[in-house]
Amino acid sequence: MKITLRKIIHDYIEMSRYVALGSLDGILTVLSISLTAAIMGMASGGHVNPTTVGLTGLSGGIAIALSNGFGSYVGERAEEGKTIRELEDKMMLEERQLDDTIIQQEARYRIFMSMLTHGSASFMGSFIPSIPFFVCGDIYTAVTINLILCFVMLAILGAYLGKISKESMSKTALQIICVGVLIVIISYLMGGGHG
Repeated sequence: MKITLRKIIHDYIEMSRYVALGSLDGILTVLSISLTAAIMGMASGGHVNPTTVGLTGLSGGIAIALSNGFGSYVGERAEEGKTIRELEDKMMLEERQLDDTIIQQEARYRIFMSMLTHGSASFMGSFIPSIPFFVCGDIYTAVTINLILCFVMLAILGAYLGKISKESMSKTALQIICVGVLIVIISYLMGGGHG
């Protein structure tokens, strides 16, 4: 089985549903962590360094990207292994006779692609909304731009997921935006903004 960069890119795009879901994880993670950190800092009355808040949110984003990538690897490896063992059974072969065959190579490639899409999409979903904290000197500006970026990205992902599921794009976008609003409320309350 020949694997080229072109094939990887093509297959990555083909797995756009997983890319969208991974991005959603990253966006919601950074939204929650960075907003809670910013509100906690502002509620304490001291100076809040936007870079510190950005690093806090981005570290959570990196954690969710690694978790999604590794979780996908473990889950897909188990599923692909089970499928190969079942195929061996149906073909009345000894266990592990399909090891090192084209069937196993293709299974390994699918595992790799699943890990790549879940992990990288989660990272990109967390990286983009973190940028304002690294380029804005003022925490209020950084939080405002972060919120705008997050909700624009959530709306786009919601519309896209609605389109590929052949459901209402606006309804799906609204549902995902509502999750974002819920996270903002929880972050506000946990950050000390209630008092």
